[in-house]
Amino acid sequence: MEAFKFRLTSLFFYVTLVVVVAVAILGIIKLQEPVTDWLADYENSMSKYKVQEIFEEYFKEPDAEKLISMCEKKPEYNAPDTLETAIDRFALKFKDKEITFGYAAGSERKKIIVKADGVKFATFTIKEKEEPSKYGRTLYELDSVDLFYDAPTESGRVKVPSSYTVYANGMKLDETYLTEENVKEDPRDYVPEGAFFFTYKTYAISGLYEKPVFTAKDGSGADAALALDENTGVYGCRYEYSEELITQYGEYVTEALHGYAAYMQNDLRFKYIKEYFDPDSDLYTSIYENPGSFVWEHDGYRFGETEVSEFFDYGEVLSCRVAFDHILEKKKSED
Repeated sequence: MEAFKFRLTSLFFYVTLVVVVAVAILGIIKLQEPVTDWLADYENSMSKYKVQEIFEEYFKEPDAEKLISMCEKKPEYNAPDTLETAIDRFALKFKDKEITFGYAAGSERKKIIVKADGVKFATFTIKEKEEPSKYGRTLYELDSVDLFYDAPTESGRVKVPSSYTVYANGMKLDETYLTEENVKEDPRDYVPEGAFFFTYKTYAISGLYEKPVFTAKDGSGADAALALDENTGVYGCRYEYSEELITQYGEYVTEALHGYAAYMQNDLRFKYIKEYFDPDSDLYTSIYENPGSFVWEHDGYRFGETEVSEFFDYGEVLSCRVAFDHILEKKKSED
């Protein structure tokens, strides 16, 4: 067998072959670049890819505030609700739900419906860009976004004494929310100086996302409890008489009125009861002069069961109701 012998001509041949192959490969790659660029341009010009891109960017994991900023129509809301309330409300439409999209019928695939768990909450449209692609193809871009908001339809009414202040979700209700005022619901025909008749006012508020939570303060600024009237659907409270004042002043007014009654029947002298009455008042003068006195003949007296109630603090004066039987006794006669 003849041994292999290296020749310079062989080396030249193989080097030349490698160079030729390399040039051929580079040529093929170079020829492919226009084809690849052309294909990329073609892909980018197809509307379905732009739709997918828009969906991925804005709707796959939607941001309610961002979407609302992109939409010409803004959500409706009324105080005490705020824009933040409306944004949070809109976000509930898609929070933790599966987001999908499809094309609106008859839109030539230019209007896209976006749903959350199968319920539509938005649409968007695409339009042709003014500038064509590198190879003269039509390109598309986002045109408009339309969102479907919940209408704020909740309302509420509250009826309180005229001196009270009312709040809805923490917002003080002013006269623009008044529907009734100075409605007298008081059996009395007369009140003493410094007092007032029990009158009421009604507030109404509407156009909220949730039922309003009403709170109230009385004339002195203390919290007042509100209750719902199941029949009318109106929250409210009424003037409340004070049980505490009965404890404080019940015995005092009983002594005053028993003494007054005894004085009217000449069983007590005025000096024993005058300390109970304001000396600068008309009542004091009227009691002292006793112009309507009608004394029944008797030789003894007593008082039946006494009821003290309806204590109310007007700020400067108190009022109350005292009811009792004043029984006159006379020997050999009926009481």
